Amino acid sequence: MKSVNKVAIIGTGVIGASWAAFYLSKGFQVSAFDPAADAELNLTTRVQSYLLDLFELEEHKQGDSESYITGLLNNLRFYQNIAEAVKDADFIQENGPERIDLKKQLYVQLTQNCPEDTIIASSSSGLKISDIQQDCVYPERIVLGHPFNPPHLLPLVEIIGGEKTHTKYIQDTFEFYQSLGKKPIL
Repeated sequence: MKSVNKVAIIGTGVIGASWAAFYLSKGFQVSAFDPAADAELNLTTRVQSYLLDLFELEEHKQGDSESYITGLLNNLRFYQNIAEAVKDADFIQENGPERIDLKKQLYVQLTQNCPEDTIIASSSSGLKISDIQQDCVYPERIVLGHPFNPPHLLPLVEIIGGEKTHTKYIQDTFEFYQSLGKKPIL
């Protein structure tokens, strides 16, 4: 798998914000996009709360929680445009609504605007990856990366490929999550 420095979070509700806090706590640059009018404010508020959870769980706390959270928030950037949010992402964690029509439109946009070797992992809990990837460019890199909730605290992540997903990307996703302390399940 290519080196991951920047993770894009698409859909910044409760699950997306939890993923964002998780990735920030692991040292990644995080870009985020959500079309909701108040998404940026809600994301920041949720991420601050989730980062406080993570700080309080650290065994060897260094500094105070405010410094910890402020330092990590410096690595979070919210975009008003999906293309800008994913244009240089090394990994994408998608958390949009559970509607196949929206997911299909979203994935067409994602795959047209991110690097062709960027893995796109969906947090979907009820939709088939094969249905989502139908009209996409380079559909072989689209996987299910469904977390147990909340993802910033619980380590389990289900990984499933679709009909067009290449096994290399399934294995890369497994190894990526595992390297971050997650407990992926194929």
